Amino acid sequence: MMMKRVEDLNFYELLEVDPGASSQEIHRAYERIRKVYEPNSVALYSLFTPDETETIRARIEEAYRTLIYEDNRVRYDAMLRAQGAMPEPPALPPQRTGPARTGRTGAPPAPERRPAAEPPPASGPSTPKHDDIASVSQLVGEFTGPAIRLLREQRGKDLRAIADITRVGMRFLEYIEEEDYRKLPARAYVRGFLQLYAKALGCDPERLASDYLKRYDAAMNPPKK
Repeated sequence: MMMKRVEDLNFYELLEVDPGASSQEIHRAYERIRKVYEPNSVALYSLFTPDETETIRARIEEAYRTLIYEDNRVRYDAMLRAQGAMPEPPALPPQRTGPARTGRTGAPPAPERRPAAEPPPASGPSTPKHDDIASVSQLVGEFTGPAIRLLREQRGKDLRAIADITRVGMRFLEYIEEEDYRKLPARAYVRGFLQLYAKALGCDPERLASDYLKRYDAAMNPPKK
């Protein structure tokens, strides 16, 4: 059986998840696959050139951004079905029909009155609740730069909004998300930036900073040969 090339895999195949996978399963799969294609992975040297590896990493990011957002995923699934690459969802059973129930007078009963829906709350900045913070911690396997960026996007905030909340310069926020460690200031400042960023996103400041600084330390202090 001939194996597909990476560029021929659909997004579910690329992340190695089932089309019915949950958001948590997709996130965990993304973190696992992304680590496989790290730029410094020795295992990839004999398989792909640096340019090929970068192309694959970009496709992995595209797959994750598509499948993690519900609207994007619905459109992508529809495209796969149109191409015959995904089966149609099972049809719902037909509704049972029968004679309309009538009241004592023979007329159809009046429709049940339901209370009017409450108007949606006014839009505006809000502070994440404790249970919301807990759900974020369960969703994210590791707070990497790309994971922090995606959480920010899911919160509907741009970098300018985060900079206004945290008083951290936008360029430093960009370096954090891009994991451009050598452009960041001293480690103590980076920890402070990360904790402020976590609070703005409604995440656990200590866990986010700890996860990120592990990668920061590994990159800034590689083991000597």
